[in-house]
Amino acid sequence: MPKPARSNRPKSDADLRAEFWAAPDEALLDRKTAAAGLGYTVGWLEWTATHGGGPVLTKLGRSVRYRKADVLAWIEANSRRIRSTAELGAQR
Repeated sequence: MPKPARSNRPKSDADLRAEFWAAPDEALLDRKTAAAGLGYTVGWLEWTATHGGGPVLTKLGRSVRYRKADVLAWIEANSRRIRSTAELGAQR
């Protein structure tokens, strides 16, 4: 039986974002998928992995993975909800 044809086309950011949101919370995601879900670049995730400040990462041998639940927790801890940008000036 022939193997299914593989697409050589790299996944788009939209594909990676959809993959991020469709994954269960316990899923381990690669940097590209985690970055797309966060709306940041892979380079930013690499920088925060060495300098701190980003989501918790998991090392599996030489591979780096991000647990979706950790990424969502980082978003919650590092964002704030506002009703209007006028609130930003009042908080200083």
